[in-house]
Amino acid sequence: MRIEHMREFLAIHDEGNFSRAARSLFMAQPALSRHVQELERELGVKLLDRDKHSVRLTEAGERAYKGFRQILRNYERLTDDIASYKGGLVGNLRIGMLYYTIRQDFGDAMERFSAEYPGVRLRRFSYQPQEVFQALAEERIDVGVLPRANYPEADWLCYQDVHTGGLSALVSADHPLASHGGLTLDDLADETGVLLRDDPYSNRCYAEALERVGFAQHSVVYTDNIDTVPLELKRGRFVYLIPQGLPLPGFEGELVEIPIRAEGLSVTKSLAWRADNDNPMVPLFLEIAKR
Repeated sequence: MRIEHMREFLAIHDEGNFSRAARSLFMAQPALSRHVQELERELGVKLLDRDKHSVRLTEAGERAYKGFRQILRNYERLTDDIASYKGGLVGNLRIGMLYYTIRQDFGDAMERFSAEYPGVRLRRFSYQPQEVFQALAEERIDVGVLPRANYPEADWLCYQDVHTGGLSALVSADHPLASHGGLTLDDLADETGVLLRDDPYSNRCYAEALERVGFAQHSVVYTDNIDTVPLELKRGRFVYLIPQGLPLPGFEGELVEIPIRAEGLSVTKSLAWRADNDNPMVPLFLEIAKR
């Protein structure tokens, strides 16, 4: 039984389905399915009940989940102890990333951290904003990227700002606004915005930014997640707000980013961590990320 297969099994439960788990692990979904089947064959029991949209643990899967988590904790302690004999700083640091803006959010901070602290195991998890928040709440990651906002009942979070900038409107190439070189808030007064059904955190960040300049969207429609935004924009004459300079990759020629020119309109993305996190690697990483 392989350690990595145990980690993958935990990720499937934590993420709620195979596709999100595969994305967070940076692996192909068919390979993830094969590894679960190998675990089930080796243990001789069914671990997961699966449908098109979600998975849930069987009774045997619940037992396996608890056991695998304990095995992984012990394994990480063992590897840390062995590494300590070699000298130098050792440990683990778990980073929650937004998969579509990894380079913009981190630059080369992770590479520089690994070069400076080679004994620290850097574990990367690919998420969407609401998943970052949940992973921080459940202490599954040490540091994550979040859009900055006044989240309710989140006084346990600390922040280090990464980037502050304006907002752009993302529209389909055939939208009447697509030919504009820039937009005012008046241009958007009668437009229908797109919000993410499963991401109240980005929604709140953008709503607060608009509220600060005295603007509210005329009407909104909801789509499932960031991956379905392009389809929604091409289906109707809608507008999706994004931080300037961070267009959705892979839709060049189909979607157009137009900067919104409004004084005081800005959003901030931050590195976030729990105030009670005592992992000594966290302040070391934050210091490198500031450079």
